[in-house]
Amino acid sequence: MQISQLEPQDTSIVLKLFGALFYYQPKDYPTANLDTLLSNTDTPIEALNDMLRSFQNESEEVLQMEHDRMFAGIGEMPAPPWGSAYLDKEAVLFGESTIEYRYFLQRCGFALESDQREPEDQIGLMLMVLGMLIETDQQKLAAEMLREHLMTWFGFFNKRFKKAVTLTPYSKLSSLTEELLQSLSDQYQVVVPAKRDYSDAPV
Repeated sequence: MQISQLEPQDTSIVLKLFGALFYYQPKDYPTANLDTLLSNTDTPIEALNDMLRSFQNESEEVLQMEHDRMFAGIGEMPAPPWGSAYLDKEAVLFGESTIEYRYFLQRCGFALESDQREPEDQIGLMLMVLGMLIETDQQKLAAEMLREHLMTWFGFFNKRFKKAVTLTPYSKLSSLTEELLQSLSDQYQVVVPAKRDYSDAPV
């Protein structure tokens, strides 16, 4: 079975799992219940099972170091995980694209809260929101989110992420996320408007 063949409810679960893996620090996996989710390696999708096993088999310390390098701003970030880093002319956080996405969240009835005042357009948070929209059968809003707020920059981010990441678990996460988002875009017949990449991150 391919990840593109998932039923909507299973798709929502996988999106929230992928989002959580992008968002949460490995040291926080127990608090976020991710350690339990990662132990479920008997799904009908072997590529997903393989990714879950790769996270299980890596040490927390090594995963934490990679997460810090990619997401915590320790040193130069090779693949900034926020949409506005790519979509805004000044490549700033909390930029115009973030504000537009915030209005979209308000229309959806969501109010995101983060302990670190994280911009709402962080890749992990956005995947979790998309999962919630699909879970509650809000297909039009899910399609709008893909078209206007997520697929407009995911390719820019993921190209850099795949090149910079050094650990197999995160590499597999990147590839499966790309496959799932492309499948959803095809399913919803999403036509993504062309956007310029304003990020100065190295490609």
